[in-house]
Amino acid sequence: MNYRIDLAVIEQQTNYSRFGLTLHNLSDHDLHDWSIHVSFRRYIQPQTLTQGQIKQVGGYCVFTPPQGVTLQANNSYYVEFGTNTAPFQLLDDGFDDAFIQMVKDGITQTLNVVVTPIALSSSPKRRISLPVVTANLNGVIPAPQFIEAQTGYFNLETPITFQAHSSYAQSALVWLADELSQVTDFPIKKSSQGNVCFVTTPTLAEGEYKLEIQAQQILLEANSSSGFMYAATSLLQLISNQFDANSQQLPCTLIQDKPRFEHRGMMLDCARHFHTVEQVKRLINQLAKYKFNAFHWHLTDDEGWRVEIKALPQLTDIGAWRGLKTPIEPQYSHLSETYGGFYSQDQIREVIRYAAERNITVIPEIDIPGHCRAAIKSLPHLLVDAEDQSQYRSIQYYTDNVLSPALQGTYTFIDTVLEEIADLFPSPLVHIGGDEVPEGVWTQSPKCQALMASQGYTDPKELQGHLLRHAENKLKSLGKRMLGWEEVQHGDKVSKDTIICSWLSEDAGLHCASNGFDVILQPAQFTYLDIVQDHGAEEMGVDWAGVTPLEKSYSYEPLSQLDSHDPVRQHIFGIQCGLWCEIIDTPERMEYMLFPRLLAIAEACWTEKQNRNWQDFLARLHGHTPTLSRQGVKFKSLN
Repeated sequence: MNYRIDLAVIEQQTNYSRFGLTLHNLSDHDLHDWSIHVSFRRYIQPQTLTQGQIKQVGGYCVFTPPQGVTLQANNSYYVEFGTNTAPFQLLDDGFDDAFIQMVKDGITQTLNVVVTPIALSSSPKRRISLPVVTANLNGVIPAPQFIEAQTGYFNLETPITFQAHSSYAQSALVWLADELSQVTDFPIKKSSQGNVCFVTTPTLAEGEYKLEIQAQQILLEANSSSGFMYAATSLLQLISNQFDANSQQLPCTLIQDKPRFEHRGMMLDCARHFHTVEQVKRLINQLAKYKFNAFHWHLTDDEGWRVEIKALPQLTDIGAWRGLKTPIEPQYSHLSETYGGFYSQDQIREVIRYAAERNITVIPEIDIPGHCRAAIKSLPHLLVDAEDQSQYRSIQYYTDNVLSPALQGTYTFIDTVLEEIADLFPSPLVHIGGDEVPEGVWTQSPKCQALMASQGYTDPKELQGHLLRHAENKLKSLGKRMLGWEEVQHGDKVSKDTIICSWLSEDAGLHCASNGFDVILQPAQFTYLDIVQDHGAEEMGVDWAGVTPLEKSYSYEPLSQLDSHDPVRQHIFGIQCGLWCEIIDTPERMEYMLFPRLLAIAEACWTEKQNRNWQDFLARLHGHTPTLSRQGVKFKSLN
């Protein structure tokens, strides 16, 4: 270890923190013409720097010492700076990554540096403890609407043979056979005289199923492919729980069940950190096991464009990569490398097929008009307004990440992208983003001001509505319905055909539903799974929305302030959770943030309020964790 960076909190107020950065040169060589490069997810106020200069793009910060300062061998360099942010509570709040850059004999060199954990000024709060419960091996997650124990047992040492009387059952049968083959060594086959029977029952509605485990056979009844899939997931859990507890006796049980909400989704951000096709498929298979039916794929953002658009290859040639020698500066991790990746259209079709076999619809998100820096850097000839002198800073500290509603190139870009997306994704829904457009955009653009005057607009937010209305109409022409974060209402231009994904709070969701929008509820305080799960500085994640322990996620009840018969409830299209991935850079960290809270959200999505019980859920979860362990899931311990 030749170089080390220490970061310490030296002052902390309600909305201001001050830090001391120390760079230790532990080598035998002096550093000349050098700079410190770090990833820091806060905006450093330049005027607070005690010496040298700071340049920051997004979270990528470059500290340059005063001209001529040499860092001698076995010495250190110290600088202080401040940020206008809430107090720091987490080790994850420190530097994500760092390196030193030095110019020697005209050649730029990159030097590795060790980053120590941030020294916090406040002590962690008391940790959250869970009630002690007895594991329930005979439960299902999410809880069925009706489950009743029967007399007797089905012997799991009996070889399993499938018998299907419905074409709807094919996908569920193949999936269940594959999953069971990972649980037991017994051969599993299909026959006209099986002991696991898939049976069509015409009286059952879409998604509804009946599962009856008898001593000599198991009946899965449904009248839809989704119903058979949900029956199969319940049976898989019951069998897995017994095998993983070294039991060969499956208790006879009757389950009658159906989903509470139409949309039960999970969003994964693959723009901030790229997750491989295999990682995505592994997650989708887990979603299927807990009766989710929608995978919301966040494919574009400021830091990366992840979907191949054949008519605009620059979007992935340029926009999928960030680094020191690319148009998009490094962010978050891998600062000294060129980092990124994208999904080819063939890979996306593979994921869509894989998800469809598990009754999951893949909903793409193309984020506009904000969060567009990767696209703008890729297509400056279409998307840069050279006359625009507007001053703004986005919530992730960019000053150049918003599309212009006054450029024809913007609409060429949107139409081209949406045409290929609509052709690529069978989903009837396309998410268009629409969030976090900062104040100050378009105010100093002659073109935008002229557009406002020609349309009679008085508020720049109306320009956002103008652009999003175009996107909505384009999607309608392509046979799709638009989804968007709650800010798509800004400017009051989109129609009530657009579905709102409400993320800021429950009140925001209630406001949208009361105004006649169909709403997918995704309040950050309950459903954002990048939020920390407990108090304690070492907890992984972020804490801008507080702390979200397992019980809080489980307790989420949509629009609980409304009467159960309030007509506004008709506008609840569904629930989803999400994982933003600014600091989720490995499969292990992804799973730790998701599990077991993902299972708690699954129950909020599926199970009627009167059938939910916190301690009963914990008992079923304890019965299910051996299965997660066998599958290699890196979940947060319940102890």
